[in-house]
Amino acid sequence: MEEIMTDKGLETHVRGTTLFLDDLDKPHNLLCGFVFPSPVAHGIIHEIDVTEALQCPGVHAILSAKDIPGVNSMGPVAEDEPVLAAGKVEYAGQAVLLVAADNRACAKKAMEKVKIRIEALPPVLDPQVAFESRDFLFNPLHMERGDTGSGFASADHTVEGKLEVGGQEHFYLETQGSLALPLPDGSLRITSGTQDPTANQLAVAKVLHREASKIEVMVHVIGGGFGGKETQSTWCAVWSALLANACNRPVRMVLDRREDMVFTGKRHPAVVYYKAGYTNEGLLTAYSSRFLFDCGYCSDLSYAILERCMLHLDNAYYIPAIQSDIYPCKTNKASNTALRGFGAPQAIAVIEHIMEEVAAALELDPALVRQRNFYAKKGRNVTPYGQVVKENVLEAILNQLLTSSDYEKRKQAAADFNRINKFTKRGLALVPVKFGISYTTTFLNQGAALVNLYKDGSMTIHQGGVEMGQGLYDKMKTVASREFGLKKEAIRIYPVNTMVIPNTSATAASTGSDLNGHAIKKAIDRLKKRLNDFIVTTYNIPLRSIVWENSLVYDKNKPDIKYPLHDLVQKAHRAQISLSEQAFYKTPGIFFDKATCKGKPFYYYVTGMALTEVEVNMLTGAFRIVRTDILHDVGDSLDWAIDKGQIAGAFVQGMGWVTLEELIHNNRGILLTSGPDTYKIPGIADIPEDFRIHPFPGNPFKGGILGSRAIGEPPLIYGLSVWLAIKNALSAYAGRPVILDIPATKERIVMCASAYGKLV
Repeated sequence: MEEIMTDKGLETHVRGTTLFLDDLDKPHNLLCGFVFPSPVAHGIIHEIDVTEALQCPGVHAILSAKDIPGVNSMGPVAEDEPVLAAGKVEYAGQAVLLVAADNRACAKKAMEKVKIRIEALPPVLDPQVAFESRDFLFNPLHMERGDTGSGFASADHTVEGKLEVGGQEHFYLETQGSLALPLPDGSLRITSGTQDPTANQLAVAKVLHREASKIEVMVHVIGGGFGGKETQSTWCAVWSALLANACNRPVRMVLDRREDMVFTGKRHPAVVYYKAGYTNEGLLTAYSSRFLFDCGYCSDLSYAILERCMLHLDNAYYIPAIQSDIYPCKTNKASNTALRGFGAPQAIAVIEHIMEEVAAALELDPALVRQRNFYAKKGRNVTPYGQVVKENVLEAILNQLLTSSDYEKRKQAAADFNRINKFTKRGLALVPVKFGISYTTTFLNQGAALVNLYKDGSMTIHQGGVEMGQGLYDKMKTVASREFGLKKEAIRIYPVNTMVIPNTSATAASTGSDLNGHAIKKAIDRLKKRLNDFIVTTYNIPLRSIVWENSLVYDKNKPDIKYPLHDLVQKAHRAQISLSEQAFYKTPGIFFDKATCKGKPFYYYVTGMALTEVEVNMLTGAFRIVRTDILHDVGDSLDWAIDKGQIAGAFVQGMGWVTLEELIHNNRGILLTSGPDTYKIPGIADIPEDFRIHPFPGNPFKGGILGSRAIGEPPLIYGLSVWLAIKNALSAYAGRPVILDIPATKERIVMCASAYGKLV
């Protein structure tokens, strides 16, 4: 069964044969774990009585905070995230009790008999309120370069305002889950749906007061993550482990969709106040901003998320004077967490909104305004945090995209359409991206691999990257196949296991292929070097003439004489040569001083551009995406089919965030959009009618794995082009620039049209 899951990578997804956590064979004595959540968003716990609940048939344990053997904390950075609420609750859905039962029906009956008395307190649900009361989870972040006062004074014009940016649910298809299995030696094996097996391992060890070496975490493949299973997957791992430890039986905990949406955090919403100065030519002279981030009730990864926001305030533009304050506002909501883009989308949304405002005020083409502000190849090429922008192809991408998309022709056609249609308008918008690749927490930029070569010429690879549908396993096979000259079908990627590859970093920050691919390549290089020396003496082939290809070895000067790899390996084994190799990789040359906000936090940048055209009905708010053109620099792609799929998926996910997906809480802090019936994600009918995605050619990254550049997060930014195209259609209707908050739902579009125009 394992081989079905891991051997074929994405092929099993297409065939529908992939097995996820809930599909695995279940132990005969398995119990099910459930959470008793807080019914209020903020309150003091005065009494909990589970006496009657414990008498319910099929119930084996009910645990509270006092039953935790170790530390009641599973915060990834700060000790402000309790495993179970103790003394107070801080959001509706916070875990108060854990129940181990035969099934959900038994657990439900027991929960109905729990006696709990909570004194409800007024919840804080608005980051503006938290800001005014200075209720922050940690010290605000500050970024400054140049003199913004002088920059504004020298500007010909200024634009300022407020933009509200909504949050987003991850909506991975497989919900959070874990299976904890006690082993005879007192250790615990956890099969987890996580992006960060090591975080699961360390959290469980801390909560159970055991050594990490006694906690084994395995990850097969997971059904989507998008950042939501980076830290908050730890919850099910810890909860199931506590119950398994208490009952000395295996416990499986898999959240249903509503539980998942209520319990877990989202993309951080933000309220942003901005001001920009610019010249008559549209060149920015200064930019200041204040971001009020809604972080939820505890820190989670908010510091790093706000930090990445700070490092992407500029997006693709050189801004000589910039100043920003970013506030981590505490609210009584689930702790918001990592979601594809990790703080950068919120920052980029604001600067792209400003570009549109500047262009509209000066009556200039928005593409021209963007072009004039781009980072240059020489001069005007240093970011506010001091990193030089190298291998800059922004100008070339823009020129190619404007030509391939028939930009001028379509812009004129949209203007003609708008002149003859009163309530239906078209809009176009272009959005570039410059996205930094690396963890900004520098030490996380490391990976390891173990490569085992067997006597029949096949290979197993152990590495730390989690396959979550992004094609990582397939790409790692490609790396191994190209570097070792081995047929891909002879390579197996083994499920991630903390007992084999310890101390892994999360599969996140678009670094999965880079970190693990480099580690695999280093291991293979060492193994090949050892075998090359053996080939020289065994087959009498000069070292520089050895060719590894298609599971064969031969002399490039005598290509007709080929030796099967399995023959070589068997001979090497008999000669007592090791056929296994381990390697470690760390990203070179990066550093960042968090105190001064200076350094080189990114190994490189990913750049690209999207142009989207929409048609919007002002009476209903309905819109259709007429066409989207994307030009993305992938370097030398490891697999263009996978990369193209990732770009398309990221665009659609970004489009969903800025148009369809709205999180609504009532005044008591209850999440009302807690399922697919109330929370709308994009479907097949929402994608562009004409969708064109192309790689930007001829710019391989020499430091990348086989010349490639990362894919995962950067293309999500292209979804902003849909929001801005709708904004431009609304401006065409109103006859003047409009402010359109995110998400641009149908209701918001109609309200905007009504406020700025006359719907008669």
